[in-house]
Amino acid sequence: MNTHHRTLSLIAAASQFADLEPNVLKTIAARCQPKAFHAGQAVFMEGDPCRNLFILESGRVKFFRVNAEGREQILKIFERPGDVFCIASAFSTRRHIVSAAALAGTRLQLLDMDAMNQIVQEHPSVGIKMVRTAGEHLTHLVTLADDLSLKSATGRLAKHIYELAVAEGAAKDIRIPRERLRAEDLAALLGTVRVHISRSLTSLEAAGAVELDRHFVRVRDLEILKQFFEGK
Repeated sequence: MNTHHRTLSLIAAASQFADLEPNVLKTIAARCQPKAFHAGQAVFMEGDPCRNLFILESGRVKFFRVNAEGREQILKIFERPGDVFCIASAFSTRRHIVSAAALAGTRLQLLDMDAMNQIVQEHPSVGIKMVRTAGEHLTHLVTLADDLSLKSATGRLAKHIYELAVAEGAAKDIRIPRERLRAEDLAALLGTVRVHISRSLTSLEAAGAVELDRHFVRVRDLEILKQFFEGK
């Protein structure tokens, strides 16, 4: 599959652009600019001008902020091809309100806002879907704030693994690669430190919720994970 057809397939699969006519999808794909990032490379920094929407083609991107003491808090990780982000920054502030970096080798498609504004004017349903996606991102941030203040580190980790497992869609033998559960990333995402991540994983294994090896975290019992973060 050549680059143009790969981009077209990516756009067509993104929920925000579903139901658009093929000629419109082709127009959107033609306005996208690919950009590759290596693991650890900054995608943008808080305060930078935002002139594009970003569409994830492959890899993983973290949104984060750093406090005055240098401690990082991950706000969200995008890892599903077709994920669209920077909606609030692109449509409203026109400056990035968070920083972003690649967690692995990553490829993004950048859609310029001149093209996006024209698409929304001609196809209001796209704008409605963008608002819905922005609302989902806001809901995620509210839930994160609740979890950080109300749940233990083990409960937060159990919930994170549970959500990853459910997203896999497998009924059994759910295996999550260790690279998606790196201790330093989990600590920044869950508002704790690496040693608490290690202890929490050990607790979850001892309870029979997961099984650990060098390459994977195997989910053994979703209900036990649920009990940890629901406090039952």
